[in-house]
Amino acid sequence: MIAHALNARSALNEARRAALRALGAALLTCLCAAPPAPVAGQSPEKLDALTQLNAARRNNGVPPLAWNPLLDQAAQRHSDDMASKGFIDETGSDGSSPRQRIEATGYAAWPQQRIWAESLYAGQGTFEEALAFFLSDEGQRRVVLSPKLREVGIGIAKDHLRTYWTLTFGAQPNLLPVFINDDAPVTNERQVAVMLTQEEAVPEGSANAIGRVIEVRLSDRPDFVGAQWQPWERLIPFTLARQPGNQTVYVEMRDGVGRTTLASDSIEYNPNARDAVRPMSPGDAIAAPEPIGAAQPAPSPVDASGAPAAADPRSALAVVITPAPEATSTPIPSPPPTPAAVIVVIRPTPTPTLLPAEPIAAIPNSLPEDAARQFDAAQASALPMEWIIPAYLFAQAGVIAMGVFALLRRR
Repeated sequence: MIAHALNARSALNEARRAALRALGAALLTCLCAAPPAPVAGQSPEKLDALTQLNAARRNNGVPPLAWNPLLDQAAQRHSDDMASKGFIDETGSDGSSPRQRIEATGYAAWPQQRIWAESLYAGQGTFEEALAFFLSDEGQRRVVLSPKLREVGIGIAKDHLRTYWTLTFGAQPNLLPVFINDDAPVTNERQVAVMLTQEEAVPEGSANAIGRVIEVRLSDRPDFVGAQWQPWERLIPFTLARQPGNQTVYVEMRDGVGRTTLASDSIEYNPNARDAVRPMSPGDAIAAPEPIGAAQPAPSPVDASGAPAAADPRSALAVVITPAPEATSTPIPSPPPTPAAVIVVIRPTPTPTLLPAEPIAAIPNSLPEDAARQFDAAQASALPMEWIIPAYLFAQAGVIAMGVFALLRRR
């Protein structure tokens, strides 16, 4: 009798182990069959749009834009909203303004002013068509080619008919992007050109933010050992280390009253690379800006059926930065500062509608005075959606395991 009971218990334990092995195999199969998690950062379509946008700025004598993940988040939110609701307007379906969407991301600002802009376009074509429209409209052209703006996020969303593009531009204190070889990914030469940006948005600076830069020093070391200060120039030659691989150039900038900030950019040095992108060499001149009047004709918009339609003044809007006088209390031995900025909404109609700027409240500066860094695609945080499928599968596995265990206990 005892032997029979021991055999029964042994068989029950073996059945439990077999059930758990089967459950583990099923769970592994489910996880392997699940689609891969989305990769954080820029999609190829966004990278292509950024390349075209910076090419247009370069051809007009304006420094390129750095991609910023916070501005990209605000832009993508609005494009998704417009595509899901089938409208195009600077005000979201939830009543949010461009300013509210940008501030919701935590994008930094000066204590008394914010420098940002937004341009919208919807159509059946590619970004090349959208960019042609932006450059053909006087108000939007001023936005796209503004030297005050130095970062951008790009939102792309589609419905069954159109693609909705949102370009969200900005500038934040103590962040002056730098670009090696015009932001090329790889070079086969050690001699490169580092393009610097200047503080054009708030040239007088503030208590904790740098003003117009008058001198810089470059190094391949973050401690700048042995690096010498030199006058600020748009393009500065630099020699990379001999060792092939990913290399970073660090830049420290200083204004006339001694405030400093840091920036950096990286490039892959591969002496055996072929057709390496090297669009700009040390000493190359930057083209003079084209006059705003020299614009290309705008593409024809489409109506709800997809057929060409008359231009709708609501089909594209842009927030434009225009000068407004403001006194400065900090003397700077650099060139005289230009006025600060207020926000004006421009509609592409013969008579633009100007909306008064909202009262601007101070927000804390989230960047330290003596340090800043430039975002790239690899530094964007992962999307929360990538945890949904694994969490669901593990929850289901737990329920199955509890059911199997309860069934075996009853036997």
